[in-house]
Amino acid sequence: MIWHRPYLAMAAFTAPARPAGSLFRIIAVLIIFEIAFAIMPQIYFGLLGPDADLSTPAATVLDFGLFILPAAVLILAVRLLHQRGLASMIGPRNLALQQTVVATLAVSLVLLAQEPALLWFDLSEDLGLRNPALWLVWLLPGLVAITIQCATEELLYRGYLQQQLGALSSSRWVWMVLPSVYFGFGHLYNGDTVAAGVLWAGWATLLGLACADLTARTGTLGAAVGLHVANNVFATVIIAEAQTPSSGLALLLYPYAGDLPPDDAGLMALLTPFTLFDIVVSVMGVLVMWLAARVALRV
Repeated sequence: MIWHRPYLAMAAFTAPARPAGSLFRIIAVLIIFEIAFAIMPQIYFGLLGPDADLSTPAATVLDFGLFILPAAVLILAVRLLHQRGLASMIGPRNLALQQTVVATLAVSLVLLAQEPALLWFDLSEDLGLRNPALWLVWLLPGLVAITIQCATEELLYRGYLQQQLGALSSSRWVWMVLPSVYFGFGHLYNGDTVAAGVLWAGWATLLGLACADLTARTGTLGAAVGLHVANNVFATVIIAEAQTPSSGLALLLYPYAGDLPPDDAGLMALLTPFTLFDIVVSVMGVLVMWLAARVALRV
């Protein structure tokens, strides 16, 4: 299999996946992972109770931290079906760790620089401020939990699936696009409406493409994890919508918007000027994060 610039590092990255790269085994691993993922809500509500407030810091940390379950199941499945371990899905350990730190810092600095501009759009909202002391108490557990969540997703989509598909084909449509679309589809139900779900899926697909590109350029999972962690941290611990799941770590809270009226629930909502502007901002946001990681890592 021949790899060309700028993805020469994919040759070494996919090497551990070549001895057992059958499509059947890939599908089996994905099914096992999805079963473990489906069990997560049962554990979540089992620990918190069916009537628990899901917008508390503890609930948010638990929500992200439970991703360690499908991560462990994935590692076990890969060991059983592919006879390889966690390290083989990450790349050279020291290099991966270094790239994680560099990418996280670089993307975080860019997001920190643009955060005031983004907050400016929310000045018309009646923003609430969480108790800063409470926010600081939960900040470290929150960062750990978010890292677990991001690392689990990157381990599946880029560390495992991109590797395995790259061992089968050097076509970008196979190892880059397919895992990214799969990643995007997993975010389809994040939205409260059909239009919001499509926006979530489209944004996640684009983020997946950026992470896949970084992984292929660097030959490790580090850059993808770093970008993903920085994005999710800023999307979770800075500002969120009050009274919504996963908002428990945010310092700033804007009022709960409630359910959208039926007229806004269809796909036609994607054609409104505000939505089109939101799409442009989202695309530019991913592009800026991707470029920040590339410049910092010089890839």
